[in-house]
Amino acid sequence: MYEIVRREQFSETVFLWEIQAPDVARAAQPGQFVMLRLNEGGERIPLTVADYDRERGTVTCVTQAAGKTTRYMRDHFEEGDVFADFVGPLGLQQHIENVGHVVFVGGGLGVAPVYPQLRAAKQIGNRTTSIMGFRTVGQVFWEDKFAEASDELVICTDDGSYGRPGFVTEALREIVETGEVDLVVAIGPLPMMRACADLTRPYGIKTMVSLNTIMVDGTGMCGSCRVTVAGDVRFACVDGPDFDGHQVDFKELLLRQKRFKRQEEEANRQFDHVCNLDQILFKQGKRTYKKLKDIEPTQVKMPERDPVERARNFLEVNLGYTAEDAYREAERCLQCRNPRCVEGCPVGVDIAGFVRHLLVHDLDGAREAIFATSIFPSICGRVCPQENQCEKHCLLAKSMEPVAIGRLERFVGDHAARMKVEPYRFESRLGKVAVVGSGPGGLAAAADLCRYGADVTVFEALHLLGGVLQYGIPPFRLPREIIDREIKVLKDRGVKFLTDKVVGKTFTLEQLLGEMGFEAAFIAAGAGAPSFLGIPGEFAGQVYSANEFLTRVNLMTGNNFPYADTPISVGKSVVVIGAGNTAMDCLRVAKRLGVPDVRCVYRRSEAEAPARLEELRHAKEEGIEFHFLHSPTAIITDEEGDVIGMKVEKMTLGEPDENGRRTPVPLGEYVTIECDTVIYALGTKANPIVAQSAPDLALNRKGYIVADDDTQATNLPGIFAGGDIVTGGATVILAMGAGRRAAKAIATWLVNGKTTWPPTAEEIDAYVAPQPLSAAEASQLGAEDLPAAG
Repeated sequence: MYEIVRREQFSETVFLWEIQAPDVARAAQPGQFVMLRLNEGGERIPLTVADYDRERGTVTCVTQAAGKTTRYMRDHFEEGDVFADFVGPLGLQQHIENVGHVVFVGGGLGVAPVYPQLRAAKQIGNRTTSIMGFRTVGQVFWEDKFAEASDELVICTDDGSYGRPGFVTEALREIVETGEVDLVVAIGPLPMMRACADLTRPYGIKTMVSLNTIMVDGTGMCGSCRVTVAGDVRFACVDGPDFDGHQVDFKELLLRQKRFKRQEEEANRQFDHVCNLDQILFKQGKRTYKKLKDIEPTQVKMPERDPVERARNFLEVNLGYTAEDAYREAERCLQCRNPRCVEGCPVGVDIAGFVRHLLVHDLDGAREAIFATSIFPSICGRVCPQENQCEKHCLLAKSMEPVAIGRLERFVGDHAARMKVEPYRFESRLGKVAVVGSGPGGLAAAADLCRYGADVTVFEALHLLGGVLQYGIPPFRLPREIIDREIKVLKDRGVKFLTDKVVGKTFTLEQLLGEMGFEAAFIAAGAGAPSFLGIPGEFAGQVYSANEFLTRVNLMTGNNFPYADTPISVGKSVVVIGAGNTAMDCLRVAKRLGVPDVRCVYRRSEAEAPARLEELRHAKEEGIEFHFLHSPTAIITDEEGDVIGMKVEKMTLGEPDENGRRTPVPLGEYVTIECDTVIYALGTKANPIVAQSAPDLALNRKGYIVADDDTQATNLPGIFAGGDIVTGGATVILAMGAGRRAAKAIATWLVNGKTTWPPTAEEIDAYVAPQPLSAAEASQLGAEDLPAAG
C-alpha cells in the first residue's frame, strides 16, 4: 500500500498527490511516468512524474478529475489515505542537454510534467521560456515554481481571465517568430501538442511531445500505446513517452483515442449518478429518493450454470451478480424511512444501510454495515430463505418482486475487500466461554462473544468446521472455500477451534464448567438424528437417511471414490422421500453422482413443499421427476434384501392443520415406483449425546433442550442453548439469531458477576458492549500485558 503524504487542490478538477514511494523517488528522472491503481478491480492510470524528492522518498503527481477513476481519486482520497499500487518509474527519461534556448509549453494538466524538465534544463544553463496554458484563471497552478525556473514566463487563459488571452500556440508563434529557439517541449492534450508541432515544423525547430496519456499497462506488455513515429511502430511506455512531435502520426492517435469514448461517457454518467445519490443519501441524509413508478418491477436475474452442464458436476450453480447486476438491483430499493425488511431478518442486518452504500458503489461501507450484526454475508446470501424472511417484508412485495436482498448480501460478501483482521484487545477479559458446535449458531455466538471481549473456544465433533454448513449443504449451493474463508475471520479474531471433540463424550458439560475453567457454555450441537417412517423394508442396505447420504458426499467426498476412501452406492434409480431443501439437495446430489432416474415422492402438493422455490426450479431443470400427492407405504425388496421398488398411496388434500398446511388424505389407490435406492429426507430429531451427559438439563417431550426464547438460557446456571437443538430443524439464519441472543445474554451474565440465574431481559437490554482498544491504545498500555479476546 502507498500513502498520500500531501494533498493539494488546485482547482475544481486539478489536484496534487505527494506519494511516499522511496524506490520510485530514488530512480525517477524528468520525462518518466508512473502507473497508479487504487484498489482491487481498479484500472491502471498513467501519470507523468511532476516532481520527486529523493531525500524524503516522495513522488509528486498532478491529476485532472476527468474520468471515473480520477474523479474518485479527487473525491474519496485525503492526506494519510493509502491506495494499492504505484509502479515506476517507467518510460525513458527526457535527455536534457544545454542546447541554448528551450521553450516549454504546458497545456492544462500538462503543466505538471513540464516542470521537472524545465527545472533540469535551467540548472544546466539553458535559457528557458515557459508558456502555461489554462482555460480560466481558476485553473492556474504552480506559477511561482515556473517563474523561478524560467527566464521568461507567459501565462495564457482561453477566456482571457488572466495573463494573455488565447491559446498557447499563439504565444508560441510570437516567440518563434521574434527570437532564436533551439528546442520546444510541449505537453498537454493531443490536439494542443499536434498544433505546436505543426507550428514549429516550417521553422525546423525540434519539438518534443509526451504521449503518456495513451498507455494502459505501462510495462510494454499490452501494446495499447502503439504509435507510428517516422513510419515505424513504437510503444510510448518503453520507447517514450517523449517523441519528436514532427514524426508522430497524430491523426492516427486521435482516431485510436476514440475507441472507448462510449464506455467512458457511460462511466462518467454513472459516476455523476452515484455522486448525486451520495449527496442525497449521505450528505443530506434524505431517504425515499425514488418513486415507486420508477422501480423495475422484477428482480435482476441471477446468472446460473446451464442445467445440463451443472447436473454433471459439483460446481456452484448460482454464479452471483456482476457489479452491474448488483448496482442495478440496488437501484430498486426505495430506501424506506422505516425499513420493514429488517423485521424479517433474524439477526437484524441493517439492510437499507448496506444497500445504501451499494447505491453509491461503496462496497467497503456495505460490508461494514452487514458486519455490525453478521460476519457471514457470503453464507447467508447463498442459503438463507430470504423470500420468507427479509424479502417477504419488502414494501415492493405488495405490487412487484421484492428487492433481491440475499443476492445483494452475497455480492457484498464475495466482492468487498478483505479486511486485515487481528484479535480484539481489551483492558480486561470478559470471561472464558465454551461453544459446543461450529455450525451457524455456534459461529454467530463465537463472533459476538469475541467482540464482547470473551475468551472463546469452539468444540466441534467432526474433523471439519462448519457443522451443517459443511456436511448438510452441497458445494454446488455453498462452496467449501466460502465456509473456510468466513471461519478464518473468527480464527484471526482470536477464537479457538478444537475439532474431534464430542461434548458429552470427550468432555461433559460438568467438566467444561468445572475442571476446564469455562464460566459459561452455549450448546449449538444441532439436531442431527434422522427420522424414518417405520414402514416395511426401510432397513434395507440401500435405504439412506439424508444425513448419511449427504455426509458421505459433502463431508467425506464419497463422490470421488475410489480416489477418496468413503464409498457411496446409489444404483440406477433413486427415490427421495420429502420435499424440503434437504430433499432437494439429496435429489440433486444423486443426479450429479450419475444416477439416470432420480425421483421425489411427497405426500402433499407442490404448493405445500417446504423447499425454496429456486431449489425446486433448479431440481426440475436438472431432470428430477416429481411425484406429488404420493405417500410411501412400503419399500419393496427382493429375496436378497436389495431394494427393487417403493409402494406409494395416492393422496388428496384435506383441511389445513395447526400450521396452516392442508392435511394429506389417503385415497386408497396404490402404485409401485421401481427404484434401487431410497433416501429419507423427512427432517431430523434432537441428537441426545449432550443431554445424556447432563441428566439435570431440561428437555421437552421430543428431546430438545428447553431454552428461553429471549435469552437462550437453560435451567442450568451458565448453560445456554440455541439453534436446531432447541427448535428442531430450522434455517441457518434462525440458528445465527439464537447464537447472537445467547452471546449477549452470556456477556450480560458474566459482567453482572453470575449472581442471578437466568439473566433477565432488562439486564440484557441494559448491557453495553465494551469498545476494543485501538492499535495506538494497545501500544500505549503495552501489548504484552493486554489479554486478547481469545
